[in-house]
Amino acid sequence: MDKKKSIKDALSHPDSVKLISAWLAANEGNTRTELAKYICQELDLRDATGELRLATTRKALRDLEKKGYWKLPELTKATGQWTPRRLNRPVAAPRDVPMRVDGIKGLELIEVRREDDERLRIWNELMLSEHPLGSCRLVGRQLRYLIGSEYGWLGGIGFGCSALHLESRDKWIGWDEAQRTEHNPRIINMTRFLIRKSVDCKNLASHVLSLCSRRVADDFNKRYGYRPWLLESFVDRDLHDGTCYQAANWVLVGPTKGRGRNGPNKVIKSIKDAYMYPLVSNFRVRMGIQKNDERRALKIDSGLDSGQWAVQEFGGCYLGDKRLTDQLIKIAKTKSKQPSVSYSCATQGDRHALKGYYRLINNEREQMSREKMLEGHREQTICRMKNEKRVLVVQDTMDLNFSSRLHSEGLGPIGTNQTGAESLGLKMHSALALNTEGLPLGVLRIQTYAPDALNKDKRKKADVNRPIEEKHSYRWIETYKDAVVVAESIPSTHVICVGDRESDLFELFDHRRRHSGRVDLLVRAQYNRRLQDSEKKLFEQIAAGEAAGEVSIAVPRRREQQGKPSKPGRKALPARNAIVEVRFQKVTVRAPQTKQLRDKKPIDLFAVYLLEKNPPPEATQIKWLLLTTIEVRSLKQAMKCVNWYCLRWRIEEWHRVLKSGCRVLEHQNHSAETLSRVIVIDAVIGWRIMLLTLLGREVPEMTCSLFFDQWECEVLQLLSKKTICPSEKQ
Repeated sequence: MDKKKSIKDALSHPDSVKLISAWLAANEGNTRTELAKYICQELDLRDATGELRLATTRKALRDLEKKGYWKLPELTKATGQWTPRRLNRPVAAPRDVPMRVDGIKGLELIEVRREDDERLRIWNELMLSEHPLGSCRLVGRQLRYLIGSEYGWLGGIGFGCSALHLESRDKWIGWDEAQRTEHNPRIINMTRFLIRKSVDCKNLASHVLSLCSRRVADDFNKRYGYRPWLLESFVDRDLHDGTCYQAANWVLVGPTKGRGRNGPNKVIKSIKDAYMYPLVSNFRVRMGIQKNDERRALKIDSGLDSGQWAVQEFGGCYLGDKRLTDQLIKIAKTKSKQPSVSYSCATQGDRHALKGYYRLINNEREQMSREKMLEGHREQTICRMKNEKRVLVVQDTMDLNFSSRLHSEGLGPIGTNQTGAESLGLKMHSALALNTEGLPLGVLRIQTYAPDALNKDKRKKADVNRPIEEKHSYRWIETYKDAVVVAESIPSTHVICVGDRESDLFELFDHRRRHSGRVDLLVRAQYNRRLQDSEKKLFEQIAAGEAAGEVSIAVPRRREQQGKPSKPGRKALPARNAIVEVRFQKVTVRAPQTKQLRDKKPIDLFAVYLLEKNPPPEATQIKWLLLTTIEVRSLKQAMKCVNWYCLRWRIEEWHRVLKSGCRVLEHQNHSAETLSRVIVIDAVIGWRIMLLTLLGREVPEMTCSLFFDQWECEVLQLLSKKTICPSEKQ
């Protein structure tokens, strides 16, 4: 729905006043409806579906008449009272309804449309004969539902226009008069809610309310062309306690004043409790009440204590039901205490906790996506990024081998094992935010996917002329796009996207040039590309330049790697300091001569080249060529880029924490989708483990009570002193 000024404002404009006055003078004896139709057509007053806004225009004409703008034609006498279509017989009572909602078969909301005469008559009959208000007429834009089941009709629900004035609601939302006038249509009112008296079923009402919250926005959009953001409802406190609304996570915002929808000056109705339900979590941002960039800067060690960290990192997730969010927090907190064991072990076999765990990860509702489960942690990560002057967003891909999970669906080939047999599993492409000291700020993005089963050689051949959007490598560009979105929300922080040789894509640099220079790129070159003004290619051009100096860089230890029939193994090596020569130069890289890229313009980049002259025996020689959009004019600037790229190993360390500390490869779930959800939880736990470890190394003077309970600190002190507990001496 586009932002437009109100119809009353449009009609009160001087040009509109002249138009309406001229029509009234030339059309004596015509009706107000004819005037409203003429004005709607002339001023193009239509709703989102293109229909003329006749009813709202007639009301605006009446209101402006009271202010002296014009004299409208006399009202025509009504031909008769409005009479609803009815069954003229009672609706059959449902039979044998189970006592609990989880036992009801075929429970569903069935939308009732005007053209569906039979169901409309049933809905009207239920409201007229069984609802306390005894009326079935709704106001404005409307939705009606019957609550169906295999046992018969259990009740009905109706939605109409929201209250124009409601003090408790307006204070809760926080909007001003102009915002209320503009966005009031985004609220729809549950004007009728009926569970039939003959139905005695525990939790049915709250369950139906939850079904409504999932259906209403889509159905309303299909009918009226825009999506509502909030639901409201009023509960007569003398008749009901509103417990079903509270159980379905509706918010009690306060009482009404009994003045009716249009807010007359005297009390004409009973006082009711007003409840609200947000259909979108950021409705205040959309209304212009709160800006997206109104995030508080969060210190890196804030909220990481054992009691609060799970609430901070997962409490902002919106999974469609607050109970699901609470369950996610509980699972994360429990699992973090024993990250290397199964959830069954972590809960000591508690069947209620296990039932809640599997209900969460197997939930099929749309809001239970990996992105939604990571949403709270992502928001906290952005808050931590806001506290930094410069942030590195490191992205990488990890293979997750689930070849032993023959029962799992949705897996794909990720490589071959030592015997040459194909391994099945998932690939996980993720983005980890770091500060320039290498401390992890959080996980910004996780993509898990199963590669297709096409032969590797055929896949490479097929990829040559395919658009980048159809390739797996497009994930690097998608993650960069996401980093741009984050950077725009924290403009005071310089964001740099870092990637290994797999991210050396001309399309990635081209995307940055064409769409956004907000986020810089720093990647290790893989391809010896052609240059614009040189006969030499990239690697030869840089290597031929004069060295700017020699520096020492720290190389982490190399882990042992077992050999394969097609690839020899390598033994472990200790960490070392390598002496390397540094060269840097500005280069203009030409586009590859593929069908998709041959017409692209060359791109200006800065290249930094590192070469180790005398590597130790059996060590891999350091020979890096980094490409960056960051300006490099001095050795100091070049070394900044080198140091930032060296921090890329942090994401490899995080991957090891996930595999060895959180044991993500031990999960036994039956589908790739549920595996992905569990991995999201492990990913955040793994981030916290890694951060606590690094803080212990970088800031050893920090007290452990900031992150652990008192008894945990005492155990750690005993372990550090190797003291025998009093109970063990006995």
